Amino acid sequence: MELFDSTARIAVLENQLNNIGSELKDFRQDSKEQHKDMMRKIDDIDGRLTAIEKWRWMIIGGSAVIGFLASHLLKLT
Repeated sequence: MELFDSTARIAVLENQLNNIGSELKDFRQDSKEQHKDMMRKIDDIDGRLTAIEKWRWMIIGGSAVIGFLASHLLKLT
C-alpha cells in the first residue's frame, strides 16, 4: 500500500510539473509578443518625436532668420 501511494504521488507531481512547464512556455511566448508590441510602439513614438524635433529646429531657425532680417530692415528705414 505504501508503494502505491508513493507511485501515485510521483505521478501527480510529474503531472503538475508538466502543467507548470507548459504554463511557463505560454508565459514566455506571451512575454515575447508583448515585448515585440512594446518595441513597435516605442519605435513609432521615437519616429514622431524625431519629426517634432526637426520641425522645432526649423521653426527656431526660421524665427532667427526673420528676426535678423527684421532688425536689419528696421535699421535701413
